[in-house]
Amino acid sequence: MKLNFILIILALFLVSCNKDESEAELLGTWKLVATLADPGDGSGVFMPVTSDQTISFNADGTVRSNQSLCDFFDNNAESTSGTYSAEDMYFTTSDCGIEDFKYQFEIEGQFLTYFVVCIEACGVRYRKI
Repeated sequence: MKLNFILIILALFLVSCNKDESEAELLGTWKLVATLADPGDGSGVFMPVTSDQTISFNADGTVRSNQSLCDFFDNNAESTSGTYSAEDMYFTTSDCGIEDFKYQFEIEGQFLTYFVVCIEACGVRYRKI
């Protein structure tokens, strides 16, 4: 009987970690705090930046940035919008000129990171605000 109770509690604990929690963690606004631009030899690291760029994940499945989500070198780019999947951890946008490309992102601690399309490794890192 005691073993059954422990197994039920363990099963409930495992089931409680679901999509809703990862989406709740993702929802909101994130501010760009670091970029990675590898020089071509694999030595690139994320470097802190001062930026006003933000990215917002909305409950209706849309994502919006006040600047480009595709090219972090272009600080004057217009806003970008698209859709995201919290379950599969990606967003798409037609504003980047690459139809149906899935920008995979990850959340580690307080940071959201994804890599953009460029010749060498290029990435961006945001902190939730």
